Amino acid sequence: MKKLVVFAVITLSLLICLDVFFIDKRVNTDPSTDHTDNSLYIERAKTILNGGLLYRDVVTKTPPLINYLLVPPVLFGASPLAFEIYFSFFIVLTVATIYYFLSSMDKKLARLAAMAFLFLPTTLATPTLCRQDESIVVFFFILPLLMLYRGKGKIWYSFLSTIGVWIKMHSVFLLPPFLIKERKDIVKHIGVITFLSLIIALPFLILAFDGFTWFLKFYLLGEGEELQGISLWRLLDAINLTIPSLVLISLMGVAILAIYIKFHHMPLWKLILLTLIIYFLLYPKIHYEYFLMFFALSIPYMIEKKRHIMLLYSMSILSSAVLLIEQRYLDWGVMTEGKWFFVPLAILAMIAVDMVLIYLFYHILKERFWLDEEI
Repeated sequence: MKKLVVFAVITLSLLICLDVFFIDKRVNTDPSTDHTDNSLYIERAKTILNGGLLYRDVVTKTPPLINYLLVPPVLFGASPLAFEIYFSFFIVLTVATIYYFLSSMDKKLARLAAMAFLFLPTTLATPTLCRQDESIVVFFFILPLLMLYRGKGKIWYSFLSTIGVWIKMHSVFLLPPFLIKERKDIVKHIGVITFLSLIIALPFLILAFDGFTWFLKFYLLGEGEELQGISLWRLLDAINLTIPSLVLISLMGVAILAIYIKFHHMPLWKLILLTLIIYFLLYPKIHYEYFLMFFALSIPYMIEKKRHIMLLYSMSILSSAVLLIEQRYLDWGVMTEGKWFFVPLAILAMIAVDMVLIYLFYHILKERFWLDEEI
């Protein structure tokens, strides 16, 4: 464990130095090419520190709890270095957690899973070069499942998954499969989820109703701004081949519901992973950093299968290339030369990513993996 943590700290420290001393000055000092959301983090954290209310006193497009988790780096100066160290801390914590909770089942596979997750390009870039809060989110996303597999109690799973939902919505994928498995105690778990959600959401519903409900519509239905991210649907939209977001979200909902009905008997980890793949295939507003949740879930699960791990790495590399194209030609709009070539290239790359997702979906469905056991 100590060697793993030291290795992770050294690796991320090198990337932080690379970004702070070379890349950041060439990119993020120009507002037109700033690829981070740090200005938004600072604005929301300062609102909290000054006694203001999210959604009412500052535009807030995220669940509430993530904004409170972003207060520490702002207290420590809100510099690029403060954010990168803070975000990297959570990646180290995630790597260590993967190893710690899975090592009781198989130390070798747990170590391989932790290392494979650490060295994924998406994992390395998100806290440093991209400086995104998904570095925090991924820890809270994977923690409940890891604790459950270590036998830490099912109430803790309900509690932590609900906290995760109100940090960022990805954790919502953890709850329905779990409730399907816990039919005998479903009332108890729904009680935990409902009670905790009311404690978190009620103050904002009462004091900032319009802003809070707008955030829910923005998150769940994709309303409120133009399509962004690196999904295939966003890239097609950029060349005027548009499928309405509501249609895609409806298809996603139907597909996920079908999985719950058809494959409810399958192990929990497998069931969550299958629905997460549907999300990445159909949800129109997929950002690069969102893939971190998928990789944190899929790498430990498939670590025995070298071919699958190589495909996951190829997904990370392809999506990283798409991000570079999307930022320069679509998001920032600072480059036009070669747009006719690079945007279609990005579309082809995302088609390849989606084909990998479909391939993995089939093999997850058909094969047995080391974490396929009832909890």
